[in-house]
Amino acid sequence: MFGAEIPVVLVNDGSTRDIRGEADLIALQLGQKFKYTGYQYNKGKGGALKFGASMCETDRIVFTDTDFPYDNQSMKSVIKSVQSTSGLVTGFRSEAYYADVSLFRTILSKSLRWLNKSLLGLPVNDTQCGLKAFDGQVKAILLKCETDRFLIDLELLLAASNQNIKITPVPVKLRDDIGFTRFNASVLLKEVFSFFKLIWKYRVLKKKF
Repeated sequence: MFGAEIPVVLVNDGSTRDIRGEADLIALQLGQKFKYTGYQYNKGKGGALKFGASMCETDRIVFTDTDFPYDNQSMKSVIKSVQSTSGLVTGFRSEAYYADVSLFRTILSKSLRWLNKSLLGLPVNDTQCGLKAFDGQVKAILLKCETDRFLIDLELLLAASNQNIKITPVPVKLRDDIGFTRFNASVLLKEVFSFFKLIWKYRVLKKKF
């Protein structure tokens, strides 16, 4: 895709389903560029990202979900951007994104964006886009983040912002055939608490690493 071999790290976040067969198929195609790793118990998105980043030896890292929800052009745009700039590159979903998701997800996402814009002072209000890329300086910040679950994206952006790291938004688009799982209500309530905890830590206490 870019005229260069790109190493791939796949993290099994304590899944109860055995995916070694699928991992072996990927390994056959990518060879030594592919690394399959994981751990026994589920940690959450943040735990998986930090574990995966710790296994990466490249000077640039891109992360996304295992179902690759964003189209190829979006992937190319984010990778090209991080190759040509320093800091953190974050995908930014346009208004067209909401045509492909449920009403509940639309309300949840727009509410979070409003809170981000009103309270956080970040250069982008779409903090939860699951397509981001960064350099070694941001990797070091990520590994110090404490969030192990859904809001790792938000903590990374806040921590990078407090360190005056350059944050570059890049427009991205979902694949036409992508589907979504439902949110668990109890998990959502925990994330609300985590959201305000992060505001306190990074905007009130102005924590830096």
